[in-house]
Amino acid sequence: MAITRNLALARADGELVKNLDQDDVLTPGVLARDIAAVTGQDGVWWTTSRALDLLPDGELVGFPGDPERGRLAPGVVLDHWRDNGFRLPVHPTTLCIRRDLAVLLGGWMAVPGSDDTGLLLAASVLSTGFFESEVGLHYRKWPGQGSAAGSAHYEAVEWAARMKLMGERADALRALGLRL
Repeated sequence: MAITRNLALARADGELVKNLDQDDVLTPGVLARDIAAVTGQDGVWWTTSRALDLLPDGELVGFPGDPERGRLAPGVVLDHWRDNGFRLPVHPTTLCIRRDLAVLLGGWMAVPGSDDTGLLLAASVLSTGFFESEVGLHYRKWPGQGSAAGSAHYEAVEWAARMKLMGERADALRALGLRL
């Protein structure tokens, strides 16, 4: 997935880049809200929004613990991720990011899963983000998806290596003391 996203990033020439998986559904108005969040507020470099799981029967299910609508200070996402068993406070598939920040960070991490988490964590230690509490994405859940429970996406050794590398990247960026 990271290869495809990074090749698309190379072809993109706009100011913003929106993350989207092929089987997910954007909700009406999300692109306008993303643009307003990132371009309409001083110091905001990326945004995420509320996501609902779209189950095979059409049911929409929310996630517990979404943050309040508003700014996400540098470090908040990384700290939450670490303090909560590598669970993000926001859904990385909803990411909309300034293209120049994505390029600065090398795009999506070259890992076999969670490449969007890697980019979000890196962006979140260098810059302020924004969380939109209006639903921006229906995250389609189905038995054959790559991140389905029980899949290779969660194989213990490989998963631990990905989490370690993502954390180390974010820590290295945080240690630089840079803020955008």
